[in-house]
Amino acid sequence: MAKSVRSYSSALTQLRRYLLDNDKRPTKVREMVLEQVCNLPQPFTADQLVKACEAERISTGTVYNTLNLLIDAQVIHATKRQRGKAATEFEVITGSANRMQLVCAKCGRTADFTDPAIARLIKTRKYYNFILRSYSLIAYGECKVCRKKTIKKLT
Repeated sequence: MAKSVRSYSSALTQLRRYLLDNDKRPTKVREMVLEQVCNLPQPFTADQLVKACEAERISTGTVYNTLNLLIDAQVIHATKRQRGKAATEFEVITGSANRMQLVCAKCGRTADFTDPAIARLIKTRKYYNFILRSYSLIAYGECKVCRKKTIKKLT
């Protein structure tokens, strides 16, 4: 699922604002990496982004430096995941991309879910000196497949 042009536009505006506010130079390469980020299925890994940027002849070092910059600019966020082996996944966070996700702590399977009661609680909660723009909720547990394997081992 590719990000829309509107998401790219919003992310680009956020990045440019961050660069201006922090006296950093805007470059075409940074914008090209951001465009690739927005075109990748979300969430994505650094390896996926490096591969996507190969066609643009953007070096691996530049991709990693830009990932860190995008995190600092709050355009993307990083989440440590366990899917067979430890990996960091990234996801665009501009706009109002509220997300709730279940993650199996054993195999790393993920499933998006919605819970109107939780969403309502988060949206109506007031935080001192803080305006909530979006949220990401990750709940860890054991999926049905792993639970069945555990039960099978015990019997």
